[in-house]
Amino acid sequence: MASPSSEAAANPYAQAGVDTAAGDLAVELMKSAVRRTHGPEVLGGVGGFAGLFDASAIREYHRPLLATSTDGVGTKVAIAQAIDKHDTIGIDLVGMVVDDIVVVGAKPLFMTDYIACGKVVPERIADIVAGIAHGCSETGTALVGGETAEHPGLLGPADYDVAGAATGVVEADAVLGAERVRAGDVVLALASSGLHSNGYSLVRHIVSGAGLQYGDRAADFEDATWGDVLLEPTRLYTRPLLDAIAETGDA
Repeated sequence: MASPSSEAAANPYAQAGVDTAAGDLAVELMKSAVRRTHGPEVLGGVGGFAGLFDASAIREYHRPLLATSTDGVGTKVAIAQAIDKHDTIGIDLVGMVVDDIVVVGAKPLFMTDYIACGKVVPERIADIVAGIAHGCSETGTALVGGETAEHPGLLGPADYDVAGAATGVVEADAVLGAERVRAGDVVLALASSGLHSNGYSLVRHIVSGAGLQYGDRAADFEDATWGDVLLEPTRLYTRPLLDAIAETGDA
């Protein structure tokens, strides 16, 4: 039987620093979380080159407009990497992407994700995707596909970045926008869960300037570290906003 070292020597991908076996394991670990976001509109299961979504699900619309958004989490991932906690950053990704769709009154349909990393650590990738799947389930969005790319030499072994794109649908005459605001309208405010995923370059600069470590206890927050507090996942506003739209008859 060939030794692991001889197998690596025979594998040109391994010689280049790419672990295809780890990538395969990561896919296996994430499958169950991804499947939980699928309804009958999703075809083909997990894997393959493209996610399939049955567009006949929107045939009840008179004039359906597709709404799409793409975004990332930004430098909040640096805190996740610093304290080795990766199961909530995917929720932030869904918030950054899917909540932008509901702003125009659209109901999210499906989402895809992209994870670039220096080294595939299957459990870490699975944690990230589990967070994305959790966010998708909370917003009624099917996670229909994704990509994990290993970039040795470009990113460090513990480094990664995440991005995603989502598509939703809205009736043409129900699109929301600034032009629909009228005098006498009621303004509703939704409580924030914290800093969400914006401005974390400034946050990290402030933390560093204060001489704090992410593992330090945060005196103002019971039984939590600064890392825990700053990784509080983005509150997902999609369902409450869709409910409010339905109740006011604007969709």
